[in-house]
This record gives sequence, structure tokens and C-alpha cells, in this order.
Amino acid sequence: MQPFAFCNRCRGLRVGCNRRYIVHCLICKQWLSQSSKLLIFTVLASFLVLAFSSPGSLVFSDQNAEQTIQEATVEAAGIVGEDPAALSIDAFLNKYKVDEGQRSRIASAVVRSGRKYDVDPFLIASIMIVESRANPFAISGSDAIGIMQIHLPTWGQQADEEGINLFKIEDNVEFGVRILKDYVRQFGLWEGVKRYKGWNPENPNSAQSVSEYAAKVQRIYSNRKSETAENLSVAN
Repeated sequence: MQPFAFCNRCRGLRVGCNRRYIVHCLICKQWLSQSSKLLIFTVLASFLVLAFSSPGSLVFSDQNAEQTIQEATVEAAGIVGEDPAALSIDAFLNKYKVDEGQRSRIASAVVRSGRKYDVDPFLIASIMIVESRANPFAISGSDAIGIMQIHLPTWGQQADEEGINLFKIEDNVEFGVRILKDYVRQFGLWEGVKRYKGWNPENPNSAQSVSEYAAKVQRIYSNRKSETAENLSVAN
């Protein structure tokens, strides 16, 4: 049978390794010196004062904790809210089996650059799929790099002068959309797409290559348009 002890302060308590008996020994049987007790009390008092004077930093409710974690996750991901346009591009890229780990970031970059330069994000995504299958680290045999396959012999010096990291998704997409926008402005939509590929009108082989390229982009882009029209008609 487990022995009991009696104390004027603590009353009856079980002897052994339990919280009440340990506290009894520390305080009543003076296992700790008076100076040690004072130190412990000072530390505890300081903690309580700091905790209640700045609840946002030390003590917060479960609801606030959950909100803080969510905000930190959103900030780390670089996403503010759910942009319907970005979600649409994300779904479009998913159809072409773009890597899930980078897909939302790519979709956000496409939508942001499309809005900035007034270029349809689905056209940008269609070119991206043909160029690199949305691979940020793609390198072609003709020295075109990144997700939008920026041609280094043509654009590398400008990218270097502007401090553009062509292996960074956002930088590569924006630089590619700038190039595309300029070509479209000068030559019209599909002729501009051909120029983006690197069409040299004096080279017959180049003309055939860029025509096939533009046809691939147009097919992907047109399929998206037809799917959207079908979805709208079903919704109505």
C-alpha cells in the first residue's frame, strides 16, 4: 500500500513521484534554498508580465494562431487571394500535365504579365506549352532558355543589362511577353507569333518551321476557346 504523508500546509498527500508530493518537498521540506525560490518566482513573474503585456507576440488564441500560420503560408507562396483568371490558367496548364509544384506560380506570372502588356494569358500559356511544356529550366539546342525559351544570341545581352534572371519564372515570363507584345504590335497576332519563334523571311526552311510552330500554338489556343464556349453554353 502506498504511504501517505501529512503536512500542515499541503494536508494529506501520497508519497512518491507525483506533482503534489514533489511540490511539497520543494517548498515545505526546503529542497530548494530561499534564493533559488526567489529566482524561480522572478522568472515566472517576468514571463507572465511579458505574456500579458504583448499578447500578439507570446500568447494568442487558437484562432489567431491558425490565422498567423495561414498568412505566413500565403506570403511564402507569393499568392494573395484566389484570382479566378490565375485559377483558369492553372487548370489549362494542368490539362497539359505541367508540373503541379510550379503550376500555380506559373499561372500567376502568366496572368500578371498578360494584364501588364495587354496580351491574352491563354495565348501566353499556349506559346509556353509549345516552347517548353512550361519547364522553367528548359534549354534548347539553339541556346533558347527558360519557360518562354528566350533566345540568348538575340536577347541575352538585353536581359543581362536589365538584370533579368531568365531561369526565374516571373522574369522569364515577363520578358517573353514583352518580346511577344512588340512583335504582335508590329506584325499582327499570328505573324507576331511567328516572329517570336524566330522567323527569318529570307530563309525558306525557317518559314516552314515557324508556320508549323504557329499552327501548334493556334491549335492549343483555339481548343481552349472552344472549350470555354461549350462550358458557357452548358452553364446557360
